[in-house]
Amino acid sequence: MSDKQIHARYEALLSATADAVMVLEPTGLIMACSTGVATWLDSDAVTGRKLEDIFPADLSGDIIAASVKAVDKQKVVKIDLQFRPEHVPVLREQGLNETKWIELRCFAADNEVVAVFRDISAKRRLERQVTSQAQRDPLTGAYNRRALRPVLEQAVAQAQRYDWVCSLMVIDVDQFSDLNENYSWDCGDQVLQQLVTSIHGMKRTSDFLARYGDDQFVMFMPETNHEQGMAAGHRVRRLMEEMEIPYAAGDVRFTVSVGVAGLNGPDDDPDNMLRRANENLFIAKQSGYNRVEGEE
Repeated sequence: MSDKQIHARYEALLSATADAVMVLEPTGLIMACSTGVATWLDSDAVTGRKLEDIFPADLSGDIIAASVKAVDKQKVVKIDLQFRPEHVPVLREQGLNETKWIELRCFAADNEVVAVFRDISAKRRLERQVTSQAQRDPLTGAYNRRALRPVLEQAVAQAQRYDWVCSLMVIDVDQFSDLNENYSWDCGDQVLQQLVTSIHGMKRTSDFLARYGDDQFVMFMPETNHEQGMAAGHRVRRLMEEMEIPYAAGDVRFTVSVGVAGLNGPDDDPDNMLRRANENLFIAKQSGYNRVEGEE
């Protein structure tokens, strides 16, 4: 079949959709292409070339596999792909200047495969935003209790599997109710916000901070033994002790108490670690506040 006949056959489809469309041979040869609204794709530059000339091996392999499956099963095959400019230099030269999430739909048409590339990047960004909002505390921006549980379970299981160490600390604002009563609830909110901002400034990228209760936070620290966890707890305690928050009724100072627990063998689990850290937190508070307590 000539190129002219191919273009005539698919002209209606190619002109009717805003999606990018390629007509492929099962071998991956691009026989025709329409860019739709995809400014990152040049039809003249890709027509007549093979997918492996355009995409890296993993992407071209996925597209060809979806095409073959569409022919074999005689049904629409849908997969999601990620186009990164650094991985697809041919498309980068054509205008791909940011990562794109693409929904690929392949269906058989006689001896060819029609591959429709739909840009779903905006949808993915919205999904990530919604997911992030569902996992974040709206006041402080820290992760919430719901987000903490799967992180703890996965990280602790991984540490046990590879015989790694990890620790966590429970941070509690001392006499938080007095701050609210003596100043205001707005002042209490500012204390919590500043606490989170300050901890984010000192913690490692791998550490995970979550708001666990009204005035209580948990920070999980991978690859951290108990001694290192205690040292981190003391840094947090000193950081809060030295902080002053400007407020209309006068500068506000506050302290925190910290309980630390480390992974204790192959039979340990997140619930036990949290329980022990809270027991140590209770000891810190009973001992006069503004303290860090851990395990022997």
